[in-house]
Amino acid sequence: MSASAMAQVPAGFSALQAPPGFVRYCGGFHFHDELPLVAVRIVADHLNSVRIVHGGFLATVADTAFGLVLKRALGTPVPPITVSLTVDYLAAAREGDWLEAHVEVLKVGRSFVNASCLLKVGERPVLRASAVFTVWQGQVPPA
Repeated sequence: MSASAMAQVPAGFSALQAPPGFVRYCGGFHFHDELPLVAVRIVADHLNSVRIVHGGFLATVADTAFGLVLKRALGTPVPPITVSLTVDYLAAAREGDWLEAHVEVLKVGRSFVNASCLLKVGERPVLRASAVFTVWQGQVPPA
């Protein structure tokens, strides 16, 4: 894939301005301006030794997408804290792919939120995730 094709970002997505921390080093996340979608263009740094996207990176994409979408949907000052994250790897993603995380909030309770996420390249599912989160209304969760 050419460098110009790899640089293209579909309409409606804005580059994520990640705060200091782990996600900043993962590279290139984009958050849809309206829809519950987070995406990334896969680059060589995301690949494992067999030249497909590393499973840990795919799990990071899902967990990051959950946090961003839930923070926006719930209007909380900080992202929710992951209590449980389950992933099923369905297919490989490769360099140059535009990987989208489609998040669905399933249930919002008093203390916990349940959500699901499907990572896709086009219409091809790559990873299915389900998760439980706890939501803190303050600025910093208790230790």
